[in-house]
Amino acid sequence: MDGATLAWIAVLIIFSVDAVLVFGLTTLKAIHRRRRRNHDRRRVGYVSVLSRHLAYENCTDLITAQDAEDPAFVDALIDVRNAVSGPESEMLHRIVDRYNVTARLIRRLSSWNSVGRRLRAAVALAELGDETSTSILMKHLTDHEPEVRVQAARGLGRMRWTAAIDTIVERFGEETPPVRARFADTLVGFGRDATWPLIAYITVNHRFESEGPIAAIRTLATIGDDQAVAPLIDLLGEAEDIEVRLTLVEALGHLANAEAAPMLRSLLAAEDWRVRAKVVTALGEVGDPQSIEPLADALTDRDWWVRRNSAAALARLPGGLTALYDALDSNDPYAADAAAEALADVGELAAARDRSTAGTATPGDHALLAHMAEAVA
Repeated sequence: MDGATLAWIAVLIIFSVDAVLVFGLTTLKAIHRRRRRNHDRRRVGYVSVLSRHLAYENCTDLITAQDAEDPAFVDALIDVRNAVSGPESEMLHRIVDRYNVTARLIRRLSSWNSVGRRLRAAVALAELGDETSTSILMKHLTDHEPEVRVQAARGLGRMRWTAAIDTIVERFGEETPPVRARFADTLVGFGRDATWPLIAYITVNHRFESEGPIAAIRTLATIGDDQAVAPLIDLLGEAEDIEVRLTLVEALGHLANAEAAPMLRSLLAAEDWRVRAKVVTALGEVGDPQSIEPLADALTDRDWWVRRNSAAALARLPGGLTALYDALDSNDPYAADAAAEALADVGELAAARDRSTAGTATPGDHALLAHMAEAVA
């Protein structure tokens, strides 16, 4: 058999294999679509049955044990659960109890045979919010599958099961960033109930690692509880890790409580420019008028980011625009540039041009327009 014949045979084999693969893939997709359509059809039917049960206490529409095993029935329960409240929600919980839906889902979650089956069960338990599932969800906060852990936390959060807060917080230092972020979302849902567990976690762990405490600090900032301000100030005074310190400064700025202003102002002399740059931004967010003079002084900082952020912070403070206009006459050209940029950003340049055209320009307008003309030239 010559080489050309072998080449043709090889090509035919390749095309045949490709054709089989394409046919197999097409068939699988068709089967999946058919199953999906059947699932959706059953789901719609179950929604109708459940709706009638909620509307009529003595409804005779039959729900069988086989129905209760159907994933489409569970999906229908979730759909209805998310659409009702009050007495209707209580009636739905009675249906869930009557057909042992939660128990069935718990068995699926506890099965180690199928990751997909376990994950669907975890999602369903989280959505249904049946408090009889809290113990199993608590157990699976340490599940070997990340998404199961996330869904366990989400379910406990939806039920506001505060006993879970400490366990969720303690996982911060062990989780990957995506899972940690979703745990944080759950804790935000607990609101002020999560404040002190988060503070306790940060206080103990900031000495040993940074990722977990940083996530916890950001979670506190998002919750926005003023009770966190004093402990965060204390932590800022003792934390050594630079990333933790930067996050603490950001959090205090986000909380916008004037109690933090003295500590923040004391850090304007920090050696690390990143700290100074974060501090001036935080002072602008806190909004303490006593920070105007220190921020004006920071316009002459040796680092560009600090000057820029100081000017932006002044633009946010009542009385801060006056300090920016004063800086236009500074002997430090970098301070004047930062001030002019901040004034332009808040619309003062456009207003100065309008007033100049109308013949009502102020001395500050003339100074700003002259500085900009000089900068362009």
